[in-house]
Amino acid sequence: MIAGARCVLATNSPEASELAAAWEQKTPQRHAASFEMEVFVDSGMDDTTDQGPFFRGQNHLVFAFLPPRGFVAYDLLRRRVHAVLSTAAARDCCFWNNLLLPITIGVLGTTVGVIPLHSACLDYDGNGLLLAGVSGAGKSTLSAAMAEHGFSFVSDDWTYISKHGSLLMAHGLSSPVKLLPDTVKFFPRLRDLAPRTTLNGELAYELDPSCAEGFTVKRTSYPRRILFLERTSQPGCEFVPCRPDDVRTFFECNGERLPDELIEAKTFRTGIIETLSGCPAWILRSGDNPHKTAEAIGDFVAEAHNATV
Repeated sequence: MIAGARCVLATNSPEASELAAAWEQKTPQRHAASFEMEVFVDSGMDDTTDQGPFFRGQNHLVFAFLPPRGFVAYDLLRRRVHAVLSTAAARDCCFWNNLLLPITIGVLGTTVGVIPLHSACLDYDGNGLLLAGVSGAGKSTLSAAMAEHGFSFVSDDWTYISKHGSLLMAHGLSSPVKLLPDTVKFFPRLRDLAPRTTLNGELAYELDPSCAEGFTVKRTSYPRRILFLERTSQPGCEFVPCRPDDVRTFFECNGERLPDELIEAKTFRTGIIETLSGCPAWILRSGDNPHKTAEAIGDFVAEAHNATV
């Protein structure tokens, strides 16, 4: 099970099978849609020239090169994945958890009932809070701060939404939180780490939420509220109600493009976004540091939660 979707995996590699076992569930969700994934490990790939990540798409087909020396083909129409990996990639849990599986569910998810949303997700007392905003708004930094101030961490940057009966469910993967080098002033623990070049070419610290002191991690949550983060130069935090039309427009404009032949997937995503647009939503304008902003969000959410109990 990957973010609410069932993956039927076939591989010629015991190492790959072992790594994939971490995602196995003894009682998988029987209503979940499934996709097939074939992983072939070829030692001949070990001698090829390594290169950075590279993606190309044509209609319902997407092709990707992923370091170290992995080639993946996605067929969105038939819900199939074919990967040829080097032995190094097959044995690398970071490659699986940080690249192969998140990218697979990001590319293929909408066709199997899992909608990738450009947002983080935190949980407060069983209620999910989606933290959205444009790239560079500081979602990751604020998410890490919120995890240190009473919120459970579900996901960073991308959240995967599926339907669980009549309810929406938010899923997180085990990807690390990516924090830019200047955030070390807010998180002294980062001094023990070395920044790395991420998939999009940025230099960032990668913080494993499952190992971070003070973090509580949840794999799933039920999204109830949405905050859109806007950084300002003025001190303080302001919560401004957000219209459903604005929620709908943001998630529609920030979703991955789907080819025209995936009519059902497009319809399903539209329905999920329509449901999300009915959640209470606010624009959070903040000029404070992430820890002060996290405290303000905690007070705001606690007040809203108590008002509905």
